[in-house]
Amino acid sequence: MKSHVVKRHVWSIASAALLASLALPVLAQDRFPVDKSYKAISISGFDVQNKGLSMTVSRDPKGDMRGSGNAGCNSWNATMILRDDQVDFTNIVTTKKMCAKPTMTAEDAFLTSLRSAKRWHVDGDKLIIEGDAARLMLKPGVADLAPEKKRAKRSAR
Repeated sequence: MKSHVVKRHVWSIASAALLASLALPVLAQDRFPVDKSYKAISISGFDVQNKGLSMTVSRDPKGDMRGSGNAGCNSWNATMILRDDQVDFTNIVTTKKMCAKPTMTAEDAFLTSLRSAKRWHVDGDKLIIEGDAARLMLKPGVADLAPEKKRAKRSAR
């Protein structure tokens, strides 16, 4: 009789563990900071706070995760796939403007960090996205436009 009770208990624990593991992708999406704006503060330790790099993650009408923002010179958007602490930015598209070399260098580093992203985590108020090519650190807020974009807006008036 005790053997039957132990088997039933083990079976219940195993079933609960299986159900919990199936729910992990949903839990990851619930923990990821959705509908918040972030501005990049560093890429692999290099200060990029004044480069106008930003990211907002939201859900589209189908419920899929989308990332978008400013890459420095150009706007960007992408599909995001989340699973536990893993992240993948796919189908990254940008506008095709050219800016000064320092702005384009920062933009290339930012987009490369998104393309190579593998993991994410939150540390205090910072969102950290890590991959083979870079470690991107973001903080809540809206990035100021890069100085070059500000000048272009003023001259267009």
